[in-house]
Amino acid sequence: MSLVSTAALWLMLVGAAQAFLATPLNYSDPDVANILCPDQMSGPTRDQKWITREGIRRRIRQFFLDYPPPNEPSFNVPTDASLTELYHAYYGEAASATRFIKAVNTIAKANINADSSDTFRFDKDIQGDAESFAGMQDKLGKRYPRMLTAINLNDAFPAARELLGLSLHTIQKFYAHSTWIELGNTGILEDFGLPGFSFDDIAEPTEDVCTPCASPDGECQSNVISGAGLSSGYFVYNAGPNTGSLTPKPNTGGKCSHGGVLDQTKDEPAEGGINKDTSSPCFSPHYYLHEEAAELAVQATDHYLNVILDAVAPMKFRHLFDLYNSSALSITIDTTGSMGGEIDSVKWQVGEIVANSAPEVYVLAPFNDAETGPVTKTSDPDVFMDAVNALYTYSGSAEEMFWTGLSDALANTPDYSDIFSFTDNGGSDGDLMEGMIALAVQKHCKVTIIYSGSLKQGYISDIEDYHRLVDSTGGLFIPSGKFDVNDITAIMGEGVQSSVVDITILKELSGKTNVDIPIDNSIFDFEVRIAGDVSSAIFTDITGTEYDLMDSTGLNSTAGVEVIVHTPSLKAIRWTNPRYGTWNLQTDSSSTYSLAVNGNSTLSWLGDFSILDPSPPHPHYRPVVGNPITNTYYYLEISLVGYLESKVVDVNRIQYVDRTGVEISEIEYSGDIDDTFYIRVEPLPETQFYIKIWGHVQSGNEFSRLMSVLISPVQTTVDVIATSSDICGLPGDTKTGDFLITNHGLSADFEIFGTDSLGFLTGVTPTSVWIENNSSATVTATFYYPTNATEGDVSTVTVTAKSLVQTTSVNSATTYACVLAEVTDIDPPICVSVDAVNCTGYTINAVCNDKNWTTTAILQDTQSGLFGVSANPSAGISDIVNFTPGTTNEVTVTYESTCCTTQVDIIGTDQQGNVGKCAIDMGVLGGLIYDLEAESVGLTWVNLKWKITAYNVEMHLYSLLINNDLTLQFKCNDLSCTYNVTMLEPCSHQEFELTPHFYVNGDDKAGAAAFADDYTLDTEPTSPTNGVQVDEGNTTVNLSWDAPASAKCIFKYKVCYSPIDFNETNGLCEQTTSTEYTMQGLEPCLEYEVQVTSLSPSGLASPPLVFNVQTSDAMPGEPRNVTLQDVTEESLFVWWQDPIERKQCVLGYQIGHFPILSLRKPSVDGWYHEELFELDPCTNYSVTVSALSKTGIEGPTSMVKTITDESENPEMDNLGKISSMIIYEDMLYWDTVLCIGPFLVKFAVKFGFGELFFHVLSTNLTLNSPSYHSVSVIKKDDYGRLSSAYIPVNILNIIPGEPKNLRITSITKACMSYEYDAPASNPQCSLEHEVDVVNIDAPHRAKARTSDPFASGTECGLDGCTNYKFKVRSSIPVF
Repeated sequence: MSLVSTAALWLMLVGAAQAFLATPLNYSDPDVANILCPDQMSGPTRDQKWITREGIRRRIRQFFLDYPPPNEPSFNVPTDASLTELYHAYYGEAASATRFIKAVNTIAKANINADSSDTFRFDKDIQGDAESFAGMQDKLGKRYPRMLTAINLNDAFPAARELLGLSLHTIQKFYAHSTWIELGNTGILEDFGLPGFSFDDIAEPTEDVCTPCASPDGECQSNVISGAGLSSGYFVYNAGPNTGSLTPKPNTGGKCSHGGVLDQTKDEPAEGGINKDTSSPCFSPHYYLHEEAAELAVQATDHYLNVILDAVAPMKFRHLFDLYNSSALSITIDTTGSMGGEIDSVKWQVGEIVANSAPEVYVLAPFNDAETGPVTKTSDPDVFMDAVNALYTYSGSAEEMFWTGLSDALANTPDYSDIFSFTDNGGSDGDLMEGMIALAVQKHCKVTIIYSGSLKQGYISDIEDYHRLVDSTGGLFIPSGKFDVNDITAIMGEGVQSSVVDITILKELSGKTNVDIPIDNSIFDFEVRIAGDVSSAIFTDITGTEYDLMDSTGLNSTAGVEVIVHTPSLKAIRWTNPRYGTWNLQTDSSSTYSLAVNGNSTLSWLGDFSILDPSPPHPHYRPVVGNPITNTYYYLEISLVGYLESKVVDVNRIQYVDRTGVEISEIEYSGDIDDTFYIRVEPLPETQFYIKIWGHVQSGNEFSRLMSVLISPVQTTVDVIATSSDICGLPGDTKTGDFLITNHGLSADFEIFGTDSLGFLTGVTPTSVWIENNSSATVTATFYYPTNATEGDVSTVTVTAKSLVQTTSVNSATTYACVLAEVTDIDPPICVSVDAVNCTGYTINAVCNDKNWTTTAILQDTQSGLFGVSANPSAGISDIVNFTPGTTNEVTVTYESTCCTTQVDIIGTDQQGNVGKCAIDMGVLGGLIYDLEAESVGLTWVNLKWKITAYNVEMHLYSLLINNDLTLQFKCNDLSCTYNVTMLEPCSHQEFELTPHFYVNGDDKAGAAAFADDYTLDTEPTSPTNGVQVDEGNTTVNLSWDAPASAKCIFKYKVCYSPIDFNETNGLCEQTTSTEYTMQGLEPCLEYEVQVTSLSPSGLASPPLVFNVQTSDAMPGEPRNVTLQDVTEESLFVWWQDPIERKQCVLGYQIGHFPILSLRKPSVDGWYHEELFELDPCTNYSVTVSALSKTGIEGPTSMVKTITDESENPEMDNLGKISSMIIYEDMLYWDTVLCIGPFLVKFAVKFGFGELFFHVLSTNLTLNSPSYHSVSVIKKDDYGRLSSAYIPVNILNIIPGEPKNLRITSITKACMSYEYDAPASNPQCSLEHEVDVVNIDAPHRAKARTSDPFASGTECGLDGCTNYKFKVRSSIPVF
């Protein structure tokens, strides 16, 4: 059955729960419920993922206590602090725990893989079944030195995490699958899994260890024979083709079964079972021991990690868990000759970055056309700068080994880091591309390419491939010609920060873009980056305040805004103290660009796809390897990093969005949230997408986080079959390992590529393989380890399969190849303590500082040699003599301390990871307080609890200093004590310093103090008072208020405001710690209601202080739609509507010169109107309407014109004729008692050219025409009556203008037709035209004539095949 069809059976599973399986499960799913019987569960249950995380949590807490932050020796953290709370307590609230959680999850994922991989899930030596104790120990013992050499010799922490997770799986399973607990053991088997360990008293092959249960199903009590040897259950189930690999239960009748509904041996003698995997009797017959088994598994995990800590020392232990605050500065750079100028710039700028930041790791990976390296990886900035300054250019070909250089960087760069690649050309090693993109995505490393060449294509890998790389990883492609590295220095410097989260990423944009950006309360600051040329970019905050991102000068002068980079092709601007809420970004460009918004925040997330695997031996969520499959139902595993500290209240949806931000699909979610939980998602689309999660924080603001890797669903999977035992070898060895390629798409040939970071991979066979739909094929990778290979070297191996039919169906799998040690050394170094230490009488907390001690220890390892020397506690080492890594000589260690240090381990670690110690143990220091913490809190009290080590003197009392002020004294003679501190202030931070006092030799002696702190609970705060408007502007108002008389419970103030009786703008709320606030983005001329609420730390709110404020007056806009209606001879009505702009500023309107201030409410459907009367008939009027503000500011006017009507039925004797007709210069004027126009003006033209007529509305006309002998003006009134006037006139001739646009419209053998336009000047004077037709071939006028003033004509009688020129001109008659 294919992955797609199988996945379709699992649609019902939603939510999450926990069981001592591989992962948490949802018990309501039928496939799970039938196996686990959740209704029978007796209590909480634990899965191996939880056990792994809990064991790590306990060890990291103790590690932080043993190695406190610098300058904070009294560091303490509650015993129940979560992983992220531990991290933030140690590194600060602004530090991001994402990389740390990713390391923890990687270890847990490797643990889970033991139940997912066919290589491990059926292996009794991995699962702890079938009495395979020797096999379990053998594999654990061999894996241990590989893990330590990967850490100590190669800093190969990703490989070490995978080995660690697999080992923890077996160690934890021991307590659930064996009879260790049933035989009466209450502690862990400390040396189990370490080299040299062997089991004592295990059951013989024929020894009876179990008796039959009352029923083979369900609960089984007392079925383990007391005094029998150690045993584990046999487990056989339907494993398909792998069933034969399971060990059958012997037929002796006395062996134990694993038991439960999946176990086929439960019905074989002895019936029943012993597993303690869950708290459900139908799955775990010994369910009642589940809690004890889980606790021992946690303790064993904690202990195993502590052994590793001793073996690798604190610094490498930190790196194993990515426990550091900053990131890496990782650079790959092209060193061919054309990059000379860039290299010089990079040298200087990298020096600036190193001088002004503190990366945890520095990585430099040079490459050119012939080779790569040497790679520099160091934590020493001086070593790094020496390597950078030593760079020089080589002459070379056009193409470079870009992808090999990136491979070097990825192999040495921690997860969740930025890698910056400098080049000016394409890559010649494009066969590595797919694997490197997959590896970068897996490591969540953002790759940014600074490309200084021309944008060209056609190489083995070219610009499009570079774009794909940066898009897939969330980086940037910065084309910059021969770039100025100064412009990107700041961005490179930011790459060493570890707390950056992605809010949105948009790629391949063009034209206009409008995107909302939610800025939630967990964000300290955020940054907008635009890569590419844009013509406009306006960023608007929640108040409506706009920031022009194109205006660097304005941005630089704006408080709270920092311009990081501002060039035509790259802009990066940071807001250092942002307002919380939804911002808006609008951009425009005629070219392609991208934008990204990221921020420093306590809240981030990790996401991985998983599939529910309900099959035996243990149902679980199986993590997806490589790219997920299209059209498949998955469960998205969400690790919500920092959700407690960020006060997240819900996650309500998941979004798939494409490169441009367009939503592909959305999955709603209403379930619970935790550190880790699962959401069933929709079938994956066939297109690439980003994943965004959305939810809310306590303030009510929305948060959004984007996973920056571009998800590329495919139809091919690649699985690693090979184990480290298969592919790891000694120098000189050749090893092979298999990979399984599965095709869920069209039948096709597949190309197979392989690469590894250290060159041990010699090839993958076959290199091409035909795979049918829903079928698989196995390919084999071959590794050769040179004789000079360094022990402990670890190479990252990536195998990629690509369909030649569906070319986007590409997938990869990653594993690790390692060089084993030549010599098998299972013996620890020898340590001899030369000096006896005696603190008799001083091992009490009160007097231990009164005596010092010194000891000398001799360490030696004569086999593989000493690799490391350390001590715990480390502070007492005063001298180490004769130590160099690998020495087989004696090494002398001097350790000094006071008698307050009674237990010291001086530790030597050899090359194989074996640990030898000199243990100085004078007993536990007596009277030492530990685990002091607040057990519970109330409004005015804190109940403290603590433990104290046993002491042999009389306890006098405890003194408790509260807030460095009040000291209380009380007694408690128990080793576990509590004390309720009362009469505290509510809602306040309480600090406690607890000091024990003892009677020593009759004197009162104070011991070392312990410290704790917590917050009392909130009570509802009281309201602020005296809210006032300090000053105002058109769009701002400054407020202030007084804090309540008792401000103890006030954490912040919440300021909410909204306009009164104005629905065109929304209100908003913000929080502030100040008693002053500026309202921004307001409308002028409006009254706002303001509510100021006191907030307690937990969010309790006081009744609001309510008061009103007013923005200042402003000029209203122009009235709209002014029209005139019902015009008579003496009145008219003016109609208009409010302005669009600042209509709220209008107090009234002014018409003409007469203000009308009473009109504020529309009388008819939003229209105002006013009647104007006592007007003159037949009169032109211009009517203006303008708005007036409350303080008399007049806005712009809107004007319309009209003429009043004639007087109705005038007297006939007044009609008469049109009178007073005169000519003055070139104007004709006349008068009439009738209203203006229309008039008919008739000109009688001399020389018999007829009459010309003009219709005019006014009582004048310009005379710019030839001579006329008379003019008549005629008027007809509304009653049909005529009036006229006549006047003789003689006007001088005026020369007309030149005709325009002469053109030939048709041509025949003997005729040509033409057209032209009237002159632009004095066209009325052009009474005739002359048309000349000239024969060009015979230079004489062929024809000339005078025509009437028409604009077209036809000339015939022309000669064929002859060139003619046409001319036309205007003329007037010749007198």
